[in-house]
Amino acid sequence: MMPHDFLEHLRELLESERDVNLINHRLQRKTGLRNFFECSRSIDEFLQFIKEFQSVTEKAKDLGDFQTPSNLTDKICKYLVRIGFIPDTLIEPTCGTGNFIFSALKYFPSLKYIYCIELQKIYEWVFKLNLLQFAHKQPLDVKIEFHRDNIFIHHFSPEFLHFLNHATRKLLVIGNPPWITNTELSMLESQNVPLKSNIKHDKGIEAITGKGNFDIAEYIILRMIQKFSNHAGKIAMLCKTSVIKNIVKNLRRLNLKLTNIKSILIDAKKEFNINAEAALFLADLNGNNQKFCTISTLEMPEKSLQTFGWVNGKFVSDISLYKKYMYIEGKSPYIWRQGIKHDASKVMVLLKNNGFLLNGFNKTVSIEEDLLYPFLKSSDLKSKVIKETNRWVIITQHSLKEKTHYIASSYPKTWNYLISYSQLLDTRKSVIYKNRPRFSIFGIGEYAFKPYKVAISGFYKHPQFSLIFPIDNKPTMLDDTCYYLYFDTFQDAFFTWLLLSCDETHNFLSSIVFFDSKRPYTKEILMRIDLGKLLKLQAFETYFNFYQNHLKQYIEFQFSEKDFKSYSNKILNSISSN
Repeated sequence: MMPHDFLEHLRELLESERDVNLINHRLQRKTGLRNFFECSRSIDEFLQFIKEFQSVTEKAKDLGDFQTPSNLTDKICKYLVRIGFIPDTLIEPTCGTGNFIFSALKYFPSLKYIYCIELQKIYEWVFKLNLLQFAHKQPLDVKIEFHRDNIFIHHFSPEFLHFLNHATRKLLVIGNPPWITNTELSMLESQNVPLKSNIKHDKGIEAITGKGNFDIAEYIILRMIQKFSNHAGKIAMLCKTSVIKNIVKNLRRLNLKLTNIKSILIDAKKEFNINAEAALFLADLNGNNQKFCTISTLEMPEKSLQTFGWVNGKFVSDISLYKKYMYIEGKSPYIWRQGIKHDASKVMVLLKNNGFLLNGFNKTVSIEEDLLYPFLKSSDLKSKVIKETNRWVIITQHSLKEKTHYIASSYPKTWNYLISYSQLLDTRKSVIYKNRPRFSIFGIGEYAFKPYKVAISGFYKHPQFSLIFPIDNKPTMLDDTCYYLYFDTFQDAFFTWLLLSCDETHNFLSSIVFFDSKRPYTKEILMRIDLGKLLKLQAFETYFNFYQNHLKQYIEFQFSEKDFKSYSNKILNSISSN
């Protein structure tokens, strides 16, 4: 809390002197900050702000704003001192109220130049008030530039860049950029967004369906690395651990010159009262294109918990574990598919209860049975074997290009039902429905109608593979949060489920999956499981014993070594033909 007498003294000073140049000169001698006020109107704004200061408590949600507590900024700066890093130049690209700046002033007496950027006027005034209070007892012998600007378009001042280009400078880029994605910002209609560009260079449907989405923090950190990668120093930024993963994953593609890369975990619940996996991203600038990152904690930063990064051209979450199971790495002989997407579950998904169908609006539905199929969501894939469900889904197409007008003549009840909810169905926002037949769905094809499937939820941490049967003589459909393989015969599905359920497969997945991801299991991850290599390296007896000890309780199936050999040959032959 700002002392009342300090605020009163400051108010009296500003009200008694109206010469902006004189005030700026006096304040610069005290704080090191150039051009404290832009004009006399800025003084009036500041005075008004001082009057209202005690009631200013709201955060700026549209900036993903979590002001960093001073005890955390102190701890980070103390750690940097402990490892022997003493910067003379500092950049804070999203300054906020300035806690990183004040910790740096306390722990880095060698600082000569501080460069701050902050978009919000309210935080500019809070920062300047805090700076005045910080320098109240002892004037600061440092040059400070503060720019109220958008970091996405900001141009660093020539004076600062000239200072930084001196060969002996040690730069620290530090801060806590917004923990929010560009998509979330757009939904909030915020102006604080980067230029419209796909910085990861994703193509076509990948960018459309979400891979083009990124955290604003990631964009800012990448920009700082690319802008200052040729300068000696460090970057130390708080962010979600998924951001650090993405940066390390793109080290080679974006030619990021970093070394000594660390992800130092923090307790986001304790520090910010939010549920998120977060860390301090720390790395040396002007490095040698390192390909891995070491994980530790801020409480014990010297103790390595895990290392992730690139091994033989493959991106993995646990390098040590991966080296034990990398023999499974390859390409799946089967294509993993994602479940259907319709973006209208209250209309398209129906619950069957005592012979009646209810939609998501709790309305009874009477339609033809032919276009209804049993349906599973991610939350249903907790069982190893699935033979029943009370959810059913309307399937309007057998392929993405199939016209849907046939429904009107062949299934008039279903067509009238869809028409009754046309306002909702016709206004689905995803571009995947643009220029497609009315009431289209996505993620559908001949494969979806195969009778047997082996599926996994994209969300769960533990890799649970479910063996899925037809229900009421119809193939079971899955939603788009699930990934699955599909089969004409039960035997092929069973043996594939057996291979995917074994310990070796789970350990391999644990070595390549990042559990802090919103969706740890993706098609990209699952396609790396080479069933052929599993078959070559393990004998029939191994899998038979695993079945007896771990899976037999879920389903009884009598199979022989000859059956298994037949399946194995089919897999290996398909691999060799490709």
